Amino acid sequence: MELGFALPHLGPIASRDNIRRVAVEAERLGYHSLWTNERLLKPVNPKTPYPGNPEGVLDWQYETVFEHLTSLTYASALTERIRLGVSLINLPFHQPVQLAKRIATMDHLSNGRIDIGLGLGWSEDEADVTGTPFADRGRRAAEYIDAMKALWGPDPVEFHGRYVDVPLTEFGPKPVQQPNPPLYVGAFAPVALRRAGRIADGFTACCAPVDFILQMRQAVKDAATEAGRDGASLPTVVRCLVHRTDEPLPDEGRPVAHGTWEQIHEDVVRLDEAGVEVVFFDVNFVTDVDGTEALLGYLERFRGILDAAPATV
Repeated sequence: MELGFALPHLGPIASRDNIRRVAVEAERLGYHSLWTNERLLKPVNPKTPYPGNPEGVLDWQYETVFEHLTSLTYASALTERIRLGVSLINLPFHQPVQLAKRIATMDHLSNGRIDIGLGLGWSEDEADVTGTPFADRGRRAAEYIDAMKALWGPDPVEFHGRYVDVPLTEFGPKPVQQPNPPLYVGAFAPVALRRAGRIADGFTACCAPVDFILQMRQAVKDAATEAGRDGASLPTVVRCLVHRTDEPLPDEGRPVAHGTWEQIHEDVVRLDEAGVEVVFFDVNFVTDVDGTEALLGYLERFRGILDAAPATV
């Protein structure tokens, strides 16, 4: 299993210098990948609070969020080898032709190192401000993926759908990674998991217990196989939204990477033994990451998490 790390692009630790230092140090330490995610705004009175987070434990960081692809473009200029991923872009909130252009450009600027996670978006407020009907975002996302793949194909290209209409045209640049950069679809609901199996290049998961993540992963693989695809080979990326505690948390219902160092270690080992391809650690929400040195300390500790649980300091 490969290990990645989230760039410090949201909350109090988000800064140009922290992004630079983490990108450079992660590559030096041999990490596989760097990751961002998307949050457009933080409504004061949200219609839809963070799922599974009624007390606002996780959404307190969202006052400041650096844009995902821009942050990765900056990191790509500082690095040579490490892969660069978004987990994930809320696809229905974007104009797909423009997004296809941005992703293809990013793939060139990074010399073919970009991975793209795509989701439906859970925030009704963000749907409203982007002019997206919340109820049909699943259908939109599926069509947007088809449209982007068409645009990345050999010229001349065209696409005619319910939401996207592209006349016969030439569209460049084409991505370095052909036929397209890997598209990992995130999902929780059964219908969304089945959709991911039909159309995605892989599955991305977050914020759930290990058992549930593995069940969702299998549902995606089964759906891919039923659609005539090679479901067994679809890769999985797991975002570990770290919440470290000094005392063990009850295992029942415990999200991945929540708990003591030993519990986090056990979670990662279980994912590795199950054949999960990539796990990355997001410490943007960890309350004791109050500066650059603490951030780099977590980067150092997680590098060896598969071997042993780090000592508590």
